[in-house]
Amino acid sequence: MGVDVVVRALSRRGTDPDGTPSRLRRLIDPEEAELVEDLLDQANRLNMRSSIGSPPTILLVVATLWSHAPRQGLLIWAACTLATATVHIVLHHLHRHRSDRHGVRFWRRWYTATLLVTGTLWGSLPVLTMPSDEHREFQALVVVHLISFMAANTIFTSPLRRLFLAFQLPLATLGAVGLAAHGTTFTSMLAAFVLFALVFSLVLYDQSNRAAVDAMRLTHRNSNLVDELRAERERIHEANVELRGMNERLAHQAAHDALTDLANRPLFQTRLQESLDAARRRRGLVAVLFIDVDRFKLINDSLGHHVGDELLIAVAARLRGCLRPGDLLGRQGGDEFTVLLTGLSGVDDAIQVAQSIRASLRAPLQVGSRELIVTVSIGCATNGHPHDRADDLLRHADSAMYRAKALGRNCIEVFDESMREALVRRVDDETELRRALTGGEIVAWYQPEVDLATGRIVGAESLARWIHPRLGVRNAGEFVPLAEDAGMLHDLSVVMHRQASMAVAALRETVPSGFRIRVNISGTQIMDLGRLNGWLTQLELRGLPPTMLSLEVTETALIQDIAAARAWLTTARSVGMHVSLDDFGTGYSSLALVPQLPLDGLKIDLGFVRELTTSRAARAVVAATVELAAGLDLVVVAEGVETAEQAAALRKIGVHRAQGFLFAPAVPLTTLTGWLTGSPPWAEARATPALDLLSPMGTP
Repeated sequence: MGVDVVVRALSRRGTDPDGTPSRLRRLIDPEEAELVEDLLDQANRLNMRSSIGSPPTILLVVATLWSHAPRQGLLIWAACTLATATVHIVLHHLHRHRSDRHGVRFWRRWYTATLLVTGTLWGSLPVLTMPSDEHREFQALVVVHLISFMAANTIFTSPLRRLFLAFQLPLATLGAVGLAAHGTTFTSMLAAFVLFALVFSLVLYDQSNRAAVDAMRLTHRNSNLVDELRAERERIHEANVELRGMNERLAHQAAHDALTDLANRPLFQTRLQESLDAARRRRGLVAVLFIDVDRFKLINDSLGHHVGDELLIAVAARLRGCLRPGDLLGRQGGDEFTVLLTGLSGVDDAIQVAQSIRASLRAPLQVGSRELIVTVSIGCATNGHPHDRADDLLRHADSAMYRAKALGRNCIEVFDESMREALVRRVDDETELRRALTGGEIVAWYQPEVDLATGRIVGAESLARWIHPRLGVRNAGEFVPLAEDAGMLHDLSVVMHRQASMAVAALRETVPSGFRIRVNISGTQIMDLGRLNGWLTQLELRGLPPTMLSLEVTETALIQDIAAARAWLTTARSVGMHVSLDDFGTGYSSLALVPQLPLDGLKIDLGFVRELTTSRAARAVVAATVELAAGLDLVVVAEGVETAEQAAALRKIGVHRAQGFLFAPAVPLTTLTGWLTGSPPWAEARATPALDLLSPMGTP
């Protein structure tokens, strides 16, 4: 929209509360309205300069015409012109300081009026001050004054046409009329020259106006661009601040435990290594406390994981209160915490901190609505070797903590040289076990499961054996805990599952109906349904029947997550596998568990079998188990049978299947196959009444 249209819009009646014409907002956009205001302000500033320059100009006119012009008229003209300039200066001052009180329309009217008066006064100059005809040079001087002021004000009023016309038209028309009124040829020529100057100023105005408007538009664009750039810079700054905060939060989350907000393992190890490097340069002492909450698993399993999490948070808060400034508290995972101690004068300083930790936990911890009292086992290790690394010190403190647990829990142990030797042996054992898992040294041996009535083999339990090249055959109890601690339990399970599948393939044509190979399932396996499905897929691809497999799970494994365990067992049974609860009777909730789970059998723990002939309580538990199993249609197997008296007592109670050294230890698959196709050793002994293994008196 052109500026002239804008100016015409300003002339419409009606204003908004801020003084802006109400129709202006409907005719122009806000940017054009702002442009008009700035052009008006620019014209005001330019005319202010003209007004300030008016007194010298007026004095010049008076001085040049004083001797040949009517002095009274000259003085009247000068006084009126000076008064008009003064009014314009005052108006400019008011506009600068009180422009917010009135709208554009108000100030436009006042500027137009003052310029109209000023132009009229300058146009009256030939009328009031025209020298006589004898002084043509002074008549021409009057015209020079008029045209000079016209030219100057063409520039001053160039921002807005209305202001230009309000000044130039009265000046040129009155001046020309005043000159022409003298009636001489010379003054008529001067009048024509004034009109010519008006036309020329109109042409000059178009160029000046266009230049002024374009310059103002460019100023607006630049101002808008600067505003946009400033706003964009502020947005970028805000985004950078937000990004910096997000990065700091992410960095904090990456370096801290989500539950307790303590330093996590990577951060703790980094700080520990930095402390060890600094201590090596300064010959300082660094200690690590490895803290484990005693019997935390029992609390977690019995009261629920949410209570366990709240307990860990409470323990972390209690531990913080025991540390010195500069000490670092971290969580390794689970119920294990670590403390980094620097600036020590001796190991006694570290022991003192450990003792304060133990003492602080004597007071009950408020966990929800419960008050819990926990103890901790603490291992302490210091940088006694110049080449100690962070991993070494943590491992040493961990070993000392396990020594504390082995000594009865709730105590403090300091890592010493004997532990270092044991730790070296443990590392060597881990290395050898990893090699054994990939080198075929881990094999499955099978302990027969015998029908107590007939002496026939009706099944076998798959047990891991390590055929060590130097130490010979090592039982599962010697290396399975090591595999679990070292994170190799999954690899061990894969090996055992593969060998169980091979046993099914080897025995499927020779075993009697109902023969099953029992495979032990760990707590981590029963939480992973994907592993079971993978095993079933392998059996299907080989064409092997899963019905020849029986899975044995312990109560400890089941109670980690009853729902997940139920889903896992249900999937196994759906393809024909049998499921038995191992070590039955040893847990605190065995009787409550049995009805909840899809089971096919119970295995009586060897502890009850061992005391069967000497303890009424043991006989009562076994009898109750048999009665429970009968009511739920479950198969009962007794393990750990070592004497004929135990076997006879089991038969009398109603247990029909058993395994143990009375019959045979675990043997290689080839030996078991020979017994299945031939005659097992206990069958040959039974043929001689004096050697009948199934009867303590030699009679069935």
